Amino acid sequence: MRKSNKNKISFFLKGFIQSAFLTTISRISGYIRDVFIAAFLGAGIFSDIFLISFKLPNLFRRITAEGALTSSFLPIYAKLRSQNSNDIAINYFKKIVYRVTLILIFLMIFFQILMPFVVYFLAPGFANNNEVTNQIISLTRITMIFMPLISAVALLGVATNVSGRFWILSFTPIILNSCIILSCFFISDYWTIKSLPLGIATVIGGIFQLIFIIVMIIKYKILNPKIYNKKTISKNDAGIINFHIKQTWRRFLPAAFGGGILQINLLVDTILASLLGFGSVSYLYFADRITQLPLGIIGVALGTTLLTSLSKANAQNDIKQFSRELIISLKIGLFFSIPATFVFIFYNDLLIKVLFERGEFTFNETRQTSLALLAYSVGIPAFIMIKSCQPAFLATGNTKTPMYIGLILLILNIILSISLMSSLFHAGIALATSIVSWIGTIIYITLLVLNGKITNPKFSLKEENDNLFSVIFYGLKIIFISCLMILSMKLAQNLLEINNLNKVFVLISLCLFGFFMYILTSLIFKYIPQELYDFISLRFKKAK
Repeated sequence: MRKSNKNKISFFLKGFIQSAFLTTISRISGYIRDVFIAAFLGAGIFSDIFLISFKLPNLFRRITAEGALTSSFLPIYAKLRSQNSNDIAINYFKKIVYRVTLILIFLMIFFQILMPFVVYFLAPGFANNNEVTNQIISLTRITMIFMPLISAVALLGVATNVSGRFWILSFTPIILNSCIILSCFFISDYWTIKSLPLGIATVIGGIFQLIFIIVMIIKYKILNPKIYNKKTISKNDAGIINFHIKQTWRRFLPAAFGGGILQINLLVDTILASLLGFGSVSYLYFADRITQLPLGIIGVALGTTLLTSLSKANAQNDIKQFSRELIISLKIGLFFSIPATFVFIFYNDLLIKVLFERGEFTFNETRQTSLALLAYSVGIPAFIMIKSCQPAFLATGNTKTPMYIGLILLILNIILSISLMSSLFHAGIALATSIVSWIGTIIYITLLVLNGKITNPKFSLKEENDNLFSVIFYGLKIIFISCLMILSMKLAQNLLEINNLNKVFVLISLCLFGFFMYILTSLIFKYIPQELYDFISLRFKKAK
């Protein structure tokens, strides 16, 4: 039994490390992409036009595919694979992909027709500027083509994740980022819409992503290439497939709202920011891109692998394994998110200055963006913990609870944003998102404890006791060594700045030194999550 449990944990950790590694490369390529966009367009009206046009297809991609639909049908797909024949699972999967792709194509056409009304909703602050509004409408019509393409990629990625090849889906964003980076060299005042090359590159990137994941599925024989045919399956099997398809659709709408609450809140941020004038949308975007580094690498990797792993544990009715994997996920999230929060809080200005201040991105943009980054940084641990908590509900087929929580958080976000933006402007909008995320985390964890998904808190200082108190106590320990890390970084910074060294060199040196000190103190105090430490150690031994 103990060996079996280790294998299950190994599947989760292997998936997490695969996703985290490829997502790291993806985020680095995303950062390079944003540096090029900032340098060529700055943080003003030209960048606002592209970022608003990209917001809608990206929102639908995260809600329909990466969020709602995958969380609705991945648990069912995993259950069918474990309890029924593989043919039933594959045919169920194919029917879902075909139908969803067709629906999204019709949805894209619908939005193309109503695009002027959609853009007025997305950017009400620009409604009085007809020239800017018309440019956003035209560019959004192009970027909307990306929506069904990337949604199909995310849906096919479910099959690659369940097969254990998490790296395939994690690699696809690198393709998109590469296309957008290359397109920056075609930006010119010659175009009526200066950011037109970026919109076209978004569509081309979506096409290349879809081709790549199809080639990988064929190469590794993840899905049977035969097209679904009613004549090849029995009536009983067809009934099973249709039953689960209906069940998927019933779960979809609640999951769309609950699973995409972070994206909906970010959309609200964009709408409200447009009311503050040109530049505010871009300030929030570039700050969010920095916070997306830990959220994307750790949060997305944990959420993706945990949903797959918990779905398998739930299909086998393994309650202890379910709780243990959830506790491990929360600890891993805290291990990486808390030090990131400290770095972003104490070095927000230096980070923005080094990463973006060049070309059209000036000192004023740096100052405004760093304020947004400071506000977003407070919520990083909460963002990541929510990514771990949501799969615990979705894996059991409970999509309504995240929906209800999402509705509460959305209302709170709107109220807080409007209240804070009057005094803190765009930074108030970012701070409201962080506060709401912490409220959401508390609600999620409380419900998980009450539902028995997390072992009830019991006072114990032993690391191996997997319950809520161990997570809280572990978080306090990580705060302690994060403080030591920042203290050492501040001392190192004083030495580096005495010699008047280049800012880029200073930032790189501080990050490397801080990372070294954090890992060193974690090893000394034995604060690295034990399961993660054991898994990595075993991999190194095998590599030797």
